[in-house]
Amino acid sequence: MERAKERLLGNRIRHARTCYGMSQAELARRIGISTTSMNQIESGETPDPRASRVRAIADVLRVSADYLLGRENAQGEPEPALVGVTKQEQKSEQLTAVAS
Repeated sequence: MERAKERLLGNRIRHARTCYGMSQAELARRIGISTTSMNQIESGETPDPRASRVRAIADVLRVSADYLLGRENAQGEPEPALVGVTKQEQKSEQLTAVAS
């Protein structure tokens, strides 16, 4: 599950960065890390990036750290807790919520 969280973080950084029109090298330069380190964060190879780095990335890309970490969606709404929940359980919960 940890690897999935790292990929989510990397994917959200990449998405926000490309929407902002910034290269990986420019983002790395702005937060004071190497391009290699930035690439490792985006590819999920960094097991647990420091909170200060995630916050710096969020600030530069003008998104929240919670969005990058998967705790809220792009609109700032909380994401449902996914730890230990299967895709079938997620679908079931969504159907139940819609039916209510």
